[in-house]
Amino acid sequence: MTDLSERGVSFDDLTLHYQPQVAADGSRVVAVEALLRILKPTPRLATPADVLAWYEAPDDAEALDWWVFRRAATDALRWPSITVSINMTADRFRDPTFARRALALMEEIGIDPKRIELEIVEGAYIGDFERAVANIEVLRAAGVKIALDDFGTGFSSLTYLLKLPVDKVKIDKSFVDGVGLVQSAAIVHAVVALARALGMKITAEGVESEDQWRFLRAAGCHYIQGWFFSKAVSADALDAMLASGTVPRRDAA
Repeated sequence: MTDLSERGVSFDDLTLHYQPQVAADGSRVVAVEALLRILKPTPRLATPADVLAWYEAPDDAEALDWWVFRRAATDALRWPSITVSINMTADRFRDPTFARRALALMEEIGIDPKRIELEIVEGAYIGDFERAVANIEVLRAAGVKIALDDFGTGFSSLTYLLKLPVDKVKIDKSFVDGVGLVQSAAIVHAVVALARALGMKITAEGVESEDQWRFLRAAGCHYIQGWFFSKAVSADALDAMLASGTVPRRDAA
């Protein structure tokens, strides 16, 4: 694996924060999504453009994926009651060694694969579906869950659902933002109906208001993720949140 320090790139400048995914009734945190945060020059969430600017070379991007995987899976040991969701690039799913390496790393860390969910961005270019499916089937057989992120934003949404054996669909924030409009509301209802018919769970992303939450809960989403409940927080802050047994809400006193 490439030594990133040779190019002045250091993982010391990165950390992970975790955004809670809450049961649709708002009663409990059921999972968290690991999100990159850049520490320098000031702490901020990393956008895809930020990350790509640092890790353009394929070897660098691969090293970053495995750094995130190891860090998130290790942090997951702190929270035995919830699942930790980790974003992985499409390149990993095209790698014939990915499933084997991922399971070996989880065994090394000591984390139950059932506690890990891997997210594939729906707009990512999978290309080799046969190889991706082979990886996913090995991972799912071990207990790892697979989620299709940003659903509805690419040109291949239905193709991905047909070809990839996934456990969860994450409705993109762009549709959540527009649930007050007939078109967006209809799309959300259609996605929920389709996912439920296929036996999948549904998470709504980017939920920022009580009206959105109530609509999505009534529509049949299983999980809610967004600032209405919590932004992404540090591992220590998540420790405190889970220990309190309460779910934060923007409208709470």
